[in-house]
Amino acid sequence: MADNLRGTSGPCPACGHVVAFDASTSTDMSVETVEEAQNVPISFTRPEMPEEVMDMTPMVDVVFQLLIFFMMTAAFSLQKALEMPPSDNQEKTAQAQTLEELENESDFVIVRIDRDNNITVDGEDAPSDQELLNKLREAKLGQLGQGVPGRTGLLVLADPQCRHETVVKALDAGNAVGMERIRLATVEDTAF
Repeated sequence: MADNLRGTSGPCPACGHVVAFDASTSTDMSVETVEEAQNVPISFTRPEMPEEVMDMTPMVDVVFQLLIFFMMTAAFSLQKALEMPPSDNQEKTAQAQTLEELENESDFVIVRIDRDNNITVDGEDAPSDQELLNKLREAKLGQLGQGVPGRTGLLVLADPQCRHETVVKALDAGNAVGMERIRLATVEDTAF
């Protein structure tokens, strides 16, 4: 390298970047002029960097954690259903009974639900679900009120303004104690 080029810099003819010439006394290359220095090959390549790959293991772990979380917190409610008796083909002319006839029939336990969702079983209050079940069970066994043995029918008289949840609760309680004939009617609050 010529003494006049040591420690100086010059533009690269290919890309235009400024290249600094080493100021050390190297004997392997000697260049006399700037033109000769511009013709010396210089390598600007960077060493090969390994290609980065995204590790999917943590992402799969997070997905499985979310899946387990949603499976554990999902509200699985059992659907309740009332068994409906099959229709008798022999009784093609079934007679409709009026509300008064059903109330006077001694085989029915009468559950009344007013517009404030208060439940009474044969005239006695049943403020909790457990009391409702107990009173219906006693009525089925014949130990409630009039002492009528073995009543198997349930007549639910509900006000049109009461909550559907309360009516379903009364129907489920009748089904739970084994009432065979369950009837539902809506009556105005004045009838109570």
